[in-house]
Amino acid sequence: MPYQNQDQVYADLLSGRLDAALQDAVQADIGFLKTPRGAGFQFVGKDLDDPKILGNGAGIGMRKEDTDLKAKVDKAIADIIKDGTYRKLEKKYFDFDVYGS
Repeated sequence: MPYQNQDQVYADLLSGRLDAALQDAVQADIGFLKTPRGAGFQFVGKDLDDPKILGNGAGIGMRKEDTDLKAKVDKAIADIIKDGTYRKLEKKYFDFDVYGS
């Protein structure tokens, strides 16, 4: 069943219409499990790690023709990693290394 957004998935979990959901671990952790409505829920099973099917790391969807936008996003990410801004934000919002590095 497709959902319009993750909050609809959470509503179905809370109502008992779903027994489980598959989603990004970071979003599940900070968006649900560490909130009051996530009480009583937990991760089960192993992480899905299949680079052939899922690729490596995280991604941002862009149209292939948006090469200028991709270059700007790539540069912005590289810049905040280089100047330490990324680590500062990561420590503020997460209690783990998002990239596992």
